[in-house]
Amino acid sequence: MTRNPSIRLRVTAAATAAVAFVLIAAGVLTVTSFASHERSSLDRDLERRASGPAGDLFGGGGHPPGGISADHGFGGRIERQADEDLLAQSGSFVRVLQGGTVLAERGDVPSGNFPLPEGTGFETVSAGGGKWRTLTVDARPPPDEQGQTAGRLQFAASLAAQESRISDLRDRVALVSGIGVVLAALIAWFFAAPALRPLHALRNSVARVSTTRDLANRLPEGDAPEEVGAVARSVNAMLGRLERSSSETERALSATRRFAADVGHELRTPLTSIRANFDALRRNPDMPETQRRRLLDETAAEQVRLVSLLDSLQALARGDAAEALPRERLDLGDTVDAAVTAARARHPDATIELHAPDGQLAVDGWPDGLRLLADNLIENAVRHGGSRVAVTISESRPGTLVLTVEDDGPGIPPADRERIFDPFVRGDSTSAHGSGLGLALVAQQAAIHGGTVDVGESTLGGAAFRVVIPVTAAPREAWHAPAP
Repeated sequence: MTRNPSIRLRVTAAATAAVAFVLIAAGVLTVTSFASHERSSLDRDLERRASGPAGDLFGGGGHPPGGISADHGFGGRIERQADEDLLAQSGSFVRVLQGGTVLAERGDVPSGNFPLPEGTGFETVSAGGGKWRTLTVDARPPPDEQGQTAGRLQFAASLAAQESRISDLRDRVALVSGIGVVLAALIAWFFAAPALRPLHALRNSVARVSTTRDLANRLPEGDAPEEVGAVARSVNAMLGRLERSSSETERALSATRRFAADVGHELRTPLTSIRANFDALRRNPDMPETQRRRLLDETAAEQVRLVSLLDSLQALARGDAAEALPRERLDLGDTVDAAVTAARARHPDATIELHAPDGQLAVDGWPDGLRLLADNLIENAVRHGGSRVAVTISESRPGTLVLTVEDDGPGIPPADRERIFDPFVRGDSTSAHGSGLGLALVAQQAAIHGGTVDVGESTLGGAAFRVVIPVTAAPREAWHAPAP
């Protein structure tokens, strides 16, 4: 398995690459500028030598009509001027051309056929195993022979000296650049260690957190460089989220274990009672009819309790899948009115009053969930309270509705008000039968709809449950029973 390069090596490589790029660019620019200067100097020298002879080569004693010819003194004229203007140094020559024919040439002419110029101006050609710089100009005829073809003069100089100097400079620049790159790599490697020291400290801090598994530990942020501080802040934020998630998971697991134990206990009780009644009926076929009917009534009541418990458990499970619940715009007043009407039918002896403002009380929510919330609050008030229940819907502030259910019963002691919303928890002072899931369902549905529920003292003398529900759609969050 190949290992990825370290940050120190990456920093060194990046710094070395940057220095190498700068040195190479500077070297190329230096050599290019020097080469251009050398060739420009040679071009100016060729122009200097051509400026005189091109104008006065035929100035004295003309030549016959028809142009230049080698037998009318042209070669001698070149010889006379060779040492003065035409040949300034060795490694250069001059020749006269007419119609693609070389009429005369003097100087260090390279062996072999030197290329003929294609036109006037500067050219760089290869001949005799080297490079040459040439300048071709038109030779002007004497003033008394205007209109005749005077031919061309080609001045040439070897580029060997210039190429040698350019090559020497290129080698020196390459050597200096190579040494500079090596020094840059060594210096970058040396200085990368102290620069990366805060990162090593951060790594050691993370290692301590990983070793101890203590998510409460935090990494130092204040004295670190900006980049390392940003990483530390991100890691601390992640540790905070992990700590909260771990705590929530632990609470959820604890609540789940307790919930499972309570479910087993609550299911075992009615099932045991039903089995005991059936065993008594089976063992006593001659049991009196009144006693038989009493056992059958108890069995039916336990079966009703069992079905109610299973329905409540199913409702809790559906509430945990909050994301999948259907939401719609509904009238909370109609939902609560239907719950009050159903409660009045179940408990004809109880007085259940509803107070709600006129008009529509629209909220975004799960219809079955809000109906379940209202049913359980009213049923709890009738079962554990007295003979009178008051249900009120009001608006505490814009965008928020409040459902209050009060009774005239004994109320709930302050010590029990926090835990009565846990599953399977009943007040110590209550004597009514129930699954212990009604108020847990109320708390779950309030949380699903982005609201809250609390309990206090009623103006009627008993308990007052107050549910605050936002009008607009609330975040759909799963609800879990609190940890013990």
